[in-house]
Amino acid sequence: MWKTDWPKSAVTSETIVVLRRILRDWCDERGQRADSQEGGRTANTLINWYEFGVTNADELARLI
Repeated sequence: MWKTDWPKSAVTSETIVVLRRILRDWCDERGQRADSQEGGRTANTLINWYEFGVTNADELARLI
């Protein structure tokens, strides 16, 4: 079983709105759908960065 050693930021409804917007913008720029395989991978990467402590929307958008 995996154990996370760093404190994760709470995912609030406001956080979900921001993460969805970032993902939607990414998809629009690349002609991808959020429910595609690439969209799913990108969403996962986005959440991982957020949980790692990157909470600035502009920085998250640059990282994906």
